[in-house]
Amino acid sequence: MAILSSIPVLNCHSIEETLAFYQQILQFVIVNKREHNNELQWVHLMHGDITMMLQRIDGKTSEIRPDQKSTISIYFFVNNINEMHHYIKAKYSLLSELKNTDYHMQEFSVTDPEGNTVTLGQKS
Repeated sequence: MAILSSIPVLNCHSIEETLAFYQQILQFVIVNKREHNNELQWVHLMHGDITMMLQRIDGKTSEIRPDQKSTISIYFFVNNINEMHHYIKAKYSLLSELKNTDYHMQEFSVTDPEGNTVTLGQKS
């Protein structure tokens, strides 16, 4: 018995805004999506071999309140941290400066529209 893979599913109060962030800022592409009554409910995204899903949550029926932000952190490894930082900084202002860590990574973080921390890093 073995776990073969995983796909993070981010719950979204504003799935359209979150989708735009992952498409425009991190260059994910839509693989599949589901709509109901012309409202986006679920999206499967990919960037190379990286897969994730976004799922709309309804504040009225969910245990998560509409004013409650997520506390998920996502870490992406990149092959050119300086280029990635420059690219994202030109498109999105809510990001940290590049830093060198004690664990030999050069990284920076950005917050997505749902409040999730997205950190991008490269071994230094």
